[in-house]
Amino acid sequence: MQYKTIAGPVGLTIKKKDSYEDAVRQYAAIIDREAVGGWELLCIQQIPVTKNKGCLAGLLALFGIGSMYEYVEFNMLVFVKKN
Repeated sequence: MQYKTIAGPVGLTIKKKDSYEDAVRQYAAIIDREAVGGWELLCIQQIPVTKNKGCLAGLLALFGIGSMYEYVEFNMLVFVKKN
């Protein structure tokens, strides 16, 4: 088995006049594009990532100003392909 991961949108934005189905179609388009050549979607996995902002941010965080870390979650689309 082979595996590949594709970063999906963290959040989807639609226009006021659009429906939620439009957001679903955005994800479906990514899946359709990546499923070419025998790849099958296995799952969508949320991956948390914490980034250290650096020394100055850490110093400010000691005084209660902001945070020394930036936290983001990515939606990883995991695909599998049989050899």
